Amino acid sequence: MATHFDAAIFDLDGTLLDTMRYWRYTSLEYLLRHQLPVPEDALLRMHSTSARKLLPELSQRMGFPLPPMEELVYELATFMNRHYIADASLKDAFVPPFLRALKASGCRMCVATGSRREFVVNGLDRFGLTPLMDFITDIYEVGCGKDDPRFFQIVSARLNAQPENTLVVEDALYAMRGAKAAGCRVLAILDDTSRKDFAEIRQIADRTIATYAEILENGALQAGNWMDASKEFG
Repeated sequence: MATHFDAAIFDLDGTLLDTMRYWRYTSLEYLLRHQLPVPEDALLRMHSTSARKLLPELSQRMGFPLPPMEELVYELATFMNRHYIADASLKDAFVPPFLRALKASGCRMCVATGSRREFVVNGLDRFGLTPLMDFITDIYEVGCGKDDPRFFQIVSARLNAQPENTLVVEDALYAMRGAKAAGCRVLAILDDTSRKDFAEIRQIADRTIATYAEILENGALQAGNWMDASKEFG
């Protein structure tokens, strides 16, 4: 019998949608929008450095002001909203069948994201994924970040599940740490923006994959304990 979970908590960017690269380059969008110089070395770092980290570094180095972090992050989120609406793509073609297979098993599902849910829903709607979810939430509604185990405990409870019976699907190491500390099981999916963390991700995650096809057979979950397979990316 396939592994059964009462609930599954999905990240969005880099997990269901192939959008982490857009998030990384919101640094560039910010600089261009505000007519600020774009240092060549900053361009080289953007792919592997969050805008929340890189922009304050550039602000200090180049002497331009930044708004309070909350305002900055909201502006970056508005850039992302355009991508959700216009040019986001699925993480891979097997996202919808994987979600349908989990739902068919009786698993309750949600999206819990660090992005703003009022924008995230546009990306989910773009691919018809919203109806598969019981709800969509974010760190602002929950009241803490994904590095905090309480985040996953709170979201699991909202799904009427215990953490130990909850699957967390993520691409970010810090969120996997929080999920494991909460007692959840973690399915990690490769995203190139997290390449520097792959060694630790392999140690933390219960299963690592490069594509959802690795755990599907003819549109259904593989027979047997599909979460206990080799902990190597594809």
